[in-house]
Amino acid sequence: MKTNERNRLENLGLLYEQTGRTLSLTVKQFEVLGPAHPVVAVAGEDVVLPCYLKPNISAVDLHIEWFRVQTDNPLVHLYRDHEDRNENQVPSYRGRTSLFLEQLKNGNTSLKVKNVQVSDNGEYKCFVHYTISVSVAVGTHPVISNEGYKEGGISLVCESKGWYPQPQVVWMDSEGHSLPAGHTETHTDSMGLFIVRRRVIVQETETNRFTCRVLQQQLNEVKETITNIPGELHIFSINSSMETLIITHV
Repeated sequence: MKTNERNRLENLGLLYEQTGRTLSLTVKQFEVLGPAHPVVAVAGEDVVLPCYLKPNISAVDLHIEWFRVQTDNPLVHLYRDHEDRNENQVPSYRGRTSLFLEQLKNGNTSLKVKNVQVSDNGEYKCFVHYTISVSVAVGTHPVISNEGYKEGGISLVCESKGWYPQPQVVWMDSEGHSLPAGHTETHTDSMGLFIVRRRVIVQETETNRFTCRVLQQQLNEVKETITNIPGELHIFSINSSMETLIITHV
């Protein structure tokens, strides 16, 4: 009975679900180590096929698969989602294989085979990997609302929905300079996606053009909306000292 001596595994089993740009992930590297020499077993006795992780990180949350090399039905033992999943196991191994569950936290992924049979002779491989599910979402273009005259200027509110992870909201003038704005209000919808809102008080400029930009740096995603307020700021700035502004149409 033989096992593979050494397999190097890195950035394994990446399951990627996304809407939008690419999200970069770094998965900690580790090695899967087996014995330096073939394992010898006696028919009718139990045998342990050694397999360890280096460094000895916990394997409790990992996917562990033992299988026979170069066979039509290779699965010998499967551990996934914190439990054994041997529905598709080779029938001759039913009830004869087990991991050392109490030692998984120490990186021990060895397999015990009970009551060794002559038909068990062959080459075995221990495969250990991560399954990572990543959910990302790119939200809507921001919507700008004009709340009218407040605190000596025009109050503008920018809102964007459907983001994950949480984005930043930036207000800018026509030259792309960041404007001092209020804190970003953050909420989540029924799907756990972020809704962001940010308010700014703007003063009159040469263009009266303002931009709300929503950006998610991890996704390298940017959405922005531009608003123009022709003449409106000028009217309110002239009458800023008046408690009430009355406009009469003739």
